[in-house]
Amino acid sequence: MKKQVVWLGHNCWQLSLGTTHFLIDPYLSAPDAPCSAEDISCHYILISHGHADHCADALTIARRTGATVIAMAEVADWFAKRGAKNVEPMNIGGMVPARILSDAMGPASTNGVVLMTPALHSSTMPDGSPGGNSCGFLLAVRPDGNNIDVEPESEVQPLRAMFADAFVAYFACDTGYFSEMSLLGLLGIDAAFLPIGGRYTMGPSASLTAIDALKPRHVFPSHYGTWPPIEQKVNLWADAVRKYTTAIPQVVTPGDVFTLG
Repeated sequence: MKKQVVWLGHNCWQLSLGTTHFLIDPYLSAPDAPCSAEDISCHYILISHGHADHCADALTIARRTGATVIAMAEVADWFAKRGAKNVEPMNIGGMVPARILSDAMGPASTNGVVLMTPALHSSTMPDGSPGGNSCGFLLAVRPDGNNIDVEPESEVQPLRAMFADAFVAYFACDTGYFSEMSLLGLLGIDAAFLPIGGRYTMGPSASLTAIDALKPRHVFPSHYGTWPPIEQKVNLWADAVRKYTTAIPQVVTPGDVFTLG
């Protein structure tokens, strides 16, 4: 199964698994965005919290594409009331299935899962209404086409067994370091996307602690450089990742396509 990721600026990412496209925190009016909301095609929109710099373009894209919005219950309800036709309300610790079409398997589909993870951050909707808690997302899919069952009929397994041999991507979104990242690290994360901007999220130094806990194969920096308060010397961060952790840092430019092995 082909796995590709594109950074669309700030904390907006597009992850493609096979021919299924996930859009995370759509904010395509950001100064570093390489495209506009009208250019985006996706099947799922994952929204981590209600701040405008993480969801400003979500409603436009959801209405146009019919993409399923996956978000905290309060956030999902806010979008549903404003015209998003397909919503999956969640809360931290919950999982929902994601139907993924694999280019390697033709028309066959597999059930991936989206697990909602904690995030230490505030959340208010663009109009000032409550946005529940902030969150992150962990996506898992088995490249061999076997299902990951959210509601198994025959056997209940721990998460580590459920995700065995799966491709796992973790989007921390807006957060500081939290100790439960060590538990997420037991799930075999292939690619982690972490904020490093500081001030509103963890910065480069705290992210090293997070990387050490998560133990991802690849780590991508996010939520930095959009405005002066979150400017960072990303190459120094990458040097530190190589020195202090076992992860491979991947510094990408907005708009570039990165293929995950």
